[in-house]
Amino acid sequence: MYMGDLLENQVPFWYQTYEGEEYELDDEDRRTGDKIAKYSNPVMAMARVSSNTGEAADSPFGRDIIYDKAISTIKKLPIDEYTRLFIDREPILNADGSTDSEPDYSCICVKNGLVQNVWAIKKIKGVKG
Repeated sequence: MYMGDLLENQVPFWYQTYEGEEYELDDEDRRTGDKIAKYSNPVMAMARVSSNTGEAADSPFGRDIIYDKAISTIKKLPIDEYTRLFIDREPILNADGSTDSEPDYSCICVKNGLVQNVWAIKKIKGVKG
């Protein structure tokens, strides 16, 4: 087991994967003509989530990626650049597993390796933790 994946280093977080677009509906369930992004129900995972970003010199993402936190684990997770995340807040789940809660982070860069997988995440502006 990789030291970064010790149970004591892991925290719960939730992610929603992008599932395409669907037509927006008005109050009478009629299409408005606009499309909105559709996301999966939130899925809970456990991994190490950094408290803040490091120096550019030691960043696994290089100098061009500006991010707020990083998630790291040896697990393969379906998180990509279209994924929304609940890091500092927990989603309120409906009976069917969906949520009306707004996520507080989005994934901006993925680095999958042989031993460790790392995701750079950025705080979504306007969403309080």
